[in-house]
Amino acid sequence: MKVLSREGKRAVGFREFASMFSVSADTVKRLARTGALRTIRVGARRLITIAEIERVERDGLEPVKEAK
Repeated sequence: MKVLSREGKRAVGFREFASMFSVSADTVKRLARTGALRTIRVGARRLITIAEIERVERDGLEPVKEAK
């Protein structure tokens, strides 16, 4: 079993993720909407799992292309 990091959390919200990576919450929403950032739904909320955070830390993210 994998040991949980991030103070025992299994997932974080968009604002916390944004703070961790020094980007805006709007950027996180855009990344999630385009599929560059994988999220899960818990009730009405969308969250980013610790595994996804670790993937982003390891592999980075592809730049989001703006719609024209």
